[in-house]
Amino acid sequence: MRRVWGAVAAVTLMLAAAGCATTRSTSGSSVESRLQVLENKVQSLESQIVVSETADESFGIREESSGVTVDTVTKKQIQQALKNAGYYEGTVDGKIGPKTRTAIKQFRKDMGLKADGIAGKKTKEKLLKYLP
Repeated sequence: MRRVWGAVAAVTLMLAAAGCATTRSTSGSSVESRLQVLENKVQSLESQIVVSETADESFGIREESSGVTVDTVTKKQIQQALKNAGYYEGTVDGKIGPKTRTAIKQFRKDMGLKADGIAGKKTKEKLLKYLP
């Protein structure tokens, strides 16, 4: 039984090595060209995003790709954004308790706002970029 498993393992390793060798030798330039195409697409999309954000800001629209706006952000989303930004380590439960208020105060202070622990419109606007 051990010999059978040993043989299976040896054949598997040989097939894996052969597959890696053929992939490496025949597709090096192909991978590079595909990578270049993808990089060009990313650059194009990034420039479209910048144009879109500039247009939205000129009309006073502040919305992230998640569809959340300053007016619709929830308490859970505030906590999640604070967590994503590295200010909050507690459970994201939607309850604005002492840990969340401390995180808000520090975030506001670091953003140049009055460190009062209140997530008002300016705080929410700055937190939007930390939401997925």
